[in-house]
Amino acid sequence: MKIHILQTGEVMVSPSLAYNGDNKFNPQAHGLFLKDFDRINLPVLSFLIQTGNKNILVDTGLKKELESENILSLNSQFKAIKAPLTFSSTRFHLPKDSSILSRLEEINISPKDIDYVLLTHLDFENVSGVADFSSETKILVSRDEAKAAIKNPLRYSRSWWTNSNISVFDWNSKEGPFEKSLDLLGDGTIKLIKLYGHSAGMFGIKATSENNKFTLLYSDAGYGELAWKELSPPAITVDKEASMRSLEWVRMESLDKNCAYSLASHENTTLKLLRF
Repeated sequence: MKIHILQTGEVMVSPSLAYNGDNKFNPQAHGLFLKDFDRINLPVLSFLIQTGNKNILVDTGLKKELESENILSLNSQFKAIKAPLTFSSTRFHLPKDSSILSRLEEINISPKDIDYVLLTHLDFENVSGVADFSSETKILVSRDEAKAAIKNPLRYSRSWWTNSNISVFDWNSKEGPFEKSLDLLGDGTIKLIKLYGHSAGMFGIKATSENNKFTLLYSDAGYGELAWKELSPPAITVDKEASMRSLEWVRMESLDKNCAYSLASHENTTLKLLRF
């Protein structure tokens, strides 16, 4: 099994966002109208899982039309996002030739070769790239996350995925900290596992190879290795207790002898290709 790590943008956020979960509204942690020079840069990662004859893309990054040498201007960002809370709390940047289409081209993969696009959660930087795929591409999001997005127009905008062929799925298995999972291919190789963080319907992916080694992609349940080592969830959480439970599970899985790699969606990593 192979997993390509594809950087498909970057976000500039409040330094206090990444750790020390707090489900109460905190302007400092949210980074509302924080000056750019007071922010930190985090990568936005997509992952291409290749198993058997399947190409499975995890998250899409920022959409291609936002490519620019510079961070999006406030005016451009406002027009693109259309969700007040997201617009005011985070700055976005998609450097030239770093959209998901460009990244796939670099590894000789056409969008038509993608069997599934898995949206771990519906944050703008993770999903706006769905606009670059045809309506024939199978795109999946959990029913929990779809419901949460509809209920919160301050954070999410339906315009991010308008005209995309997105289907919701329900959990059909009982793996993970909340006993909610989906065996995507029906052979145990790709399992979507419900997790919490700053999203109510988020999931991680446990990809297992023939030799029983696995890679855990735990989305935004934490912002990197430090999160699960110190059990420090994101500062913005929908349920702090559930977020801690998620991280405890991530730590247990990450320390498992069969765990080859454990990565977050904003992990600072130099790895480009995982083989296990």
